[in-house]
Amino acid sequence: MRPSFPGGHGGAQEADGSLGDRRRAVLTCAAVMAVADLLGVDTAVVSTSSPFTDLGLSSSQLARLTAHLEDAMGVEVPLTAIYDHPDIEQLVEYLAMR
Repeated sequence: MRPSFPGGHGGAQEADGSLGDRRRAVLTCAAVMAVADLLGVDTAVVSTSSPFTDLGLSSSQLARLTAHLEDAMGVEVPLTAIYDHPDIEQLVEYLAMR
């Protein structure tokens, strides 16, 4: 299920060409929820700036994370992106620029 955008925002580019803070917030929320789901923890304990491995995700969980994120965000997330952008903030920034 894809996340809904606040205020009816469809995730399209805004007038100035930026993807907008709302879209980044939705992407961040989706990533936090996916990580929390994989770890079986509350979303409040998931740091967006800690590396995925420091959060306790194993390599097999990182592979599953890509599928969770693809479903939630509606964008392709290659496994290499998880290693090239090793925390939620960096990954969201990367995905927002695609």
